[in-house]
Formats: sequence, C-alpha cells, structure tokens
Amino acid sequence: MRADRPDRPADSYPDSPWALGLVLLAVAVGVGYAVAGHWRRSALMFAGAMVLAAFLRLILPAKLAGLLVVRRRWIDVVVPLFVGIAITVVAFVVPPAT
Repeated sequence: MRADRPDRPADSYPDSPWALGLVLLAVAVGVGYAVAGHWRRSALMFAGAMVLAAFLRLILPAKLAGLLVVRRRWIDVVVPLFVGIAITVVAFVVPPAT
C-alpha cells in the first residue's frame, strides 16, 4: 500500500453473501457426492465451484460479488479458474478403481 493513500474504512468492503453462498452450495453438493462414494463427481463439483467463483467474480461488480472479492479482480479470477482446471485435469487423469 502506498503511504499517500490511507487505509479504507472497514464499512467500505463488500459484504454481500450471495455469490459466496452460491459457490458454497456447489461445494456442499460436492461433499454430498464424496460422502456417497462418487469421488470423480465430487472432484468435478469442486472444480465447478471454483470455476463458478471465478465467473461470478468476473461478471459481478465488487458490491455484488461481495465476499468473493479478496484482491484485484484479475487475481480473484485467475487463481480459482486455475485451481478449477487443475482439479478437473486430476479428476480425469486418475484411473478409476477396479
């Protein structure tokens, strides 16, 4: 942070829970698949949740993206998108149990 710009007050941070809630709902479905023993579906659901987080952060303004806003927009989009793609690749590369 530059010295000539003071910190923002805490009430200026986005606080909308809806975008993060939607992502957490997708994660909960992934946990449900994991509990049911469908590991590949579970991994794909987790990957989908990450891609959803990246997409929502990309299209929503900061006030509506709420708790998905962590850093600059490009970082908030690239990191979960990369993680989602990596999880998808691992889910398809790991051979099924025989």
